[in-house]
Amino acid sequence: MADIAFIDLEASGLGADSWPIEVGWCFPDGRPQAHLIRTAPNWRESAWDPKAEALHGVSRDDLKNLGAPPQQVCSALNVALSGVKVYSDAPDWDGFWLYRLFQAAKMRQAFELWDFRDLFARLSPHAMREAALKAAVIAPHRHRASDDVLHMQTLFALSRSM
Repeated sequence: MADIAFIDLEASGLGADSWPIEVGWCFPDGRPQAHLIRTAPNWRESAWDPKAEALHGVSRDDLKNLGAPPQQVCSALNVALSGVKVYSDAPDWDGFWLYRLFQAAKMRQAFELWDFRDLFARLSPHAMREAALKAAVIAPHRHRASDDVLHMQTLFALSRSM
């Protein structure tokens, strides 16, 4: 199943000036990969939302001290995900933040985003609820990129067994 992957981004907030702070991805049978993203010079500090920080738990100091430059993160994403159908559970927001990330890196994104919900079209609403309840226990959604892609991976695996 290396032809699909799951992706999640965390951000400075939900405003029009918000920017990505973390990206994670994984394949259906792989371990999550995640990178904190160093703040690009043209990203506005005023777009930092303390409520978002409280949710994901990543500070600006974490980004400064542990974040990778946008170019490095974009290179890693393109190497891992080029030619792969990449699914996001929030494709509009994640697409926006990927755009901001690749724009800051002055690079072109080598993959497209697809809506994670499309993977479950064949499931009944009852089966989907059951899978979602089990996935929430096995791999909870925690607003950190690696945890959230693991949640998607788990939900996908459970749905395939139903």
